Amino acid sequence: MKSRLRALALILTLIGVADLSAQPVLKARPEGQSTTDQRWETRDLDSYFPFNPPDKAAAWQQRSGEVRTNLLVALGLFPMPMRHPLKTVIHGLRDDGDYTVEKVYFQSFPGFYVTGSLYRPKGRKGPLPAVLCPHGHWTNGRFLQTPANGVREAFASGAESMTNAAISVLQARCVQLARMGCVTFLYDMIGYADSTQIPMEIAHGFAKQRPEMSALDRWGLFSAQAEMRLQSVMGLQAWNSIRALDFLCGLPDVDANRVGVTGASGGGTQTFILGAIDPRPTVIFPAVMVGTAMQGGCTCENASGLRVDTGNVEIAALFAPKPLGMTAADDWTKEASTKGYPQLQQLYRMLGAPKNVQLTALTQFPHNYNQPSRMAMYRWMNQHLNLGVSEPIQERDFKLLSPADLTVWDAAHPAPAGGPDFEVKLLREMAEESREQVKKLSPSELLAAWRSLIGRSYEAAGEMEWVVNGKVDRGDYFVISGVFKNLTYREEIPAVFLYPKNYKGEVRIELNPEGKASFAANSGSVPENVK
Repeated sequence: MKSRLRALALILTLIGVADLSAQPVLKARPEGQSTTDQRWETRDLDSYFPFNPPDKAAAWQQRSGEVRTNLLVALGLFPMPMRHPLKTVIHGLRDDGDYTVEKVYFQSFPGFYVTGSLYRPKGRKGPLPAVLCPHGHWTNGRFLQTPANGVREAFASGAESMTNAAISVLQARCVQLARMGCVTFLYDMIGYADSTQIPMEIAHGFAKQRPEMSALDRWGLFSAQAEMRLQSVMGLQAWNSIRALDFLCGLPDVDANRVGVTGASGGGTQTFILGAIDPRPTVIFPAVMVGTAMQGGCTCENASGLRVDTGNVEIAALFAPKPLGMTAADDWTKEASTKGYPQLQQLYRMLGAPKNVQLTALTQFPHNYNQPSRMAMYRWMNQHLNLGVSEPIQERDFKLLSPADLTVWDAAHPAPAGGPDFEVKLLREMAEESREQVKKLSPSELLAAWRSLIGRSYEAAGEMEWVVNGKVDRGDYFVISGVFKNLTYREEIPAVFLYPKNYKGEVRIELNPEGKASFAANSGSVPENVK
């Protein structure tokens, strides 16, 4: 490395992005020429996120490993947090004939609880297949009760054929999966139903910073302190999903080798994220979420650094070659049949599993997890969990449970404390534990994490070019201005070279917070620290 620097035969002073009109020699670009650096291009969650699969399995193995690491780092799950005892409580058994419903809560992290409803088939000999059900952004989540006008609309459009299913598409899904022989766990997103320790207005409606939650020793979600530690609502939800899988796979009547995951909308995001980062699911079915358009409209579906040079289609592709089923609707997934799905088919063909990916396009319906969508999911689970259910599968009516029937908290099982003080305590304790976990990482693991944070590796640095745009003789040295261009990644760095006429083979790189503007303060003369 030292010999390479000596070979440059110059002293290098970096760099600001601003050009100085006061010092023409310091102009990195010709007058009127703007930057072509792609990093200045505006890109948001509504931009286009194409997936371009490689044509070789080895290339995909490398690429998928990099994307998976990036996900884990962005979600604050690299290294993976400690799996503390769940301390599971199951109570309130209800017998509804051919299935039962129970109330569940357990700790994903000491003091932080996951809550939900456990549906089990009756009269089946285990071990049984299992399905994990994240619910998404339905009103009141697990307690969903669609009003009468919504029920009428569902019937009129052909979205539903039974009143109770139209009232709660979530209960309909879980009941049917239980009747098909699956132990099914429907768990709360943070801020929904019984998961109130971090409230809805923070987890899903955060819009304004809280100065009282942004101190060095007292910070909450979305603060600078949380972001620099990669702490986010999405990361917490992903961790809750992992622990929910721990709970489900740990049940004595569950076959941990036959586990499905399915959800729609935000639950679809949780589904393909879990499929990407956890090896245990054997089949997934994210509904109305996988596409090249809008990537997730809630803060719970986004984390800093999550979709840099990737998108939902490629993230879902990390599940390949295992069975990936999807639906599309008249929403941001409406073009999935022509944008995203063909590329997934290409990948699955290349990996030798062309029948393991399927998209059911139901674009006559708006954003949903309605009966036609659920039917596609049931068929997919039946096939890939080896349920042996005769087709065509038919939903039957069921006993609708009220929020009071479903809530896990009661006098014998009081709800845990929550609010700002709890949020601060949770993030601080998770940060302290993470710090100890990082100390145990190997050099190669640390390097992988840094590559993810930086977004580049030495091996993939790209092709560089130095374009000179100005040169002035200052007596005993030249001032040379121009732009470093990374042609591979379309990036630019304006810079100034100070080249001594009596060059003696030493190189210095000067990083100045003012960039080239530091010369303007000295009327273009060389600052003392550079001399």
